[in-house]
Amino acid sequence: MIEVDENKMQWSEEMTIASILEQVEDAKFCSVVRLNGRLVSSPKFSETRVPDNSILQLLPLVAGG
Repeated sequence: MIEVDENKMQWSEEMTIASILEQVEDAKFCSVVRLNGRLVSSPKFSETRVPDNSILQLLPLVAGG
C-alpha cells in the first residue's frame, strides 16, 4: 500500500510515478513529486520506481511575478 496526497492506493511491483499519476484525478498540474521526502521532477517520472509503503506528495507548478 502507498499513500498519495493522504489517499491510500494499492501498490504493485512495477509501479512508477508516471503510472500513479495516470490513476490520479487532476494530476496534469503536477510538475514535481515528493517521494519519501525526495523531490523528483517530471522528466524522471516514467523511470522512477515507487517502493511499497511510500508516501507521495504531488506538488503543482507555481508561477508568479
